[in-house]
Amino acid sequence: MFAKIISMKIAVLDLGTNVYNLLIAEISKSEYSIIKVVKVAAKLGEGGILNGYLSTNAFTNAENALSKIMSHIEQEGGVEKIFAFATSAVRDAKNGREFVNNIKEKFGLDVEVISGDREAELIFKGVKESMLLYGETILVMDIGGGSNELIIARDGQILWKRSFPIGVARMKELFAPSDPIKIAEAEKASVYFREILSELWERCDEFKPSILIGASGSFDTIREMMYYRDYDKSVPCRELDIEKYRELHKILLITDKQSRLRMEGMSPLRADFMVLASVFISTVLDGSGVKEMYQSSFSLKEGVLFEKFEEYKKSDQI
Repeated sequence: MFAKIISMKIAVLDLGTNVYNLLIAEISKSEYSIIKVVKVAAKLGEGGILNGYLSTNAFTNAENALSKIMSHIEQEGGVEKIFAFATSAVRDAKNGREFVNNIKEKFGLDVEVISGDREAELIFKGVKESMLLYGETILVMDIGGGSNELIIARDGQILWKRSFPIGVARMKELFAPSDPIKIAEAEKASVYFREILSELWERCDEFKPSILIGASGSFDTIREMMYYRDYDKSVPCRELDIEKYRELHKILLITDKQSRLRMEGMSPLRADFMVLASVFISTVLDGSGVKEMYQSSFSLKEGVLFEKFEEYKKSDQI
């Protein structure tokens, strides 16, 4: 009789529009532990995201990013299972299936292309694993390259969720802002966000969230910039002082890319997009009526990990 498997090492790949995220973890019947998290530039939106096509550069960038990710997996001694998920750039591309098939051919990976609703659900599951949520009504936001996910929840249950195709890579191509951005350009972007988020404002009036939780990505960078000398990466969430953030926002609005790269805590992966991300955050803060803001280092990949852990507890294998 075969012995039951008591633990398994897995890898979760969140194949985003700007960044490919790798999470390696060990799961057992009783717990899971995160071994390694890696972020690699992907830049799938270059040269085609507004046209609905993944360009030749996107194919090349993805192959380079996945080569680095597979090397990290090998360095950890390999894994039993790899779960790969593609999001906005691939699901919206007319040649998305060709892109996924290319990954299968080159790396042997089966990539699941998920809907915006599924993406939002996984993001929320990840955020829940990073912090204690009580009875407050919360607004969870994930800023991506292709899409931004917004979720309103209470008592651990989703009340409303939606994925908006206004990620920072799309917006950078759409608005082509100056560097540094001009005041009129920032206002134009904010007006655009306010208009396209009309359903969010309606749901905020209905459910009245009091706390905004920013999931990973741009919010990780904001946290590191705001608390650069007091940033404990072992703690997956932190309150972000809203007034202190607004001061940082004012600074970002007057910086060019080279200046941003010299700022403490700025991620080189996000220097191109941080200004538009901050305009988006500022717009949501103003429109939603929330009183507090938090950052969570957990997002989609941790949501997948939690699901796989729950599945593993109920069976011998995934």
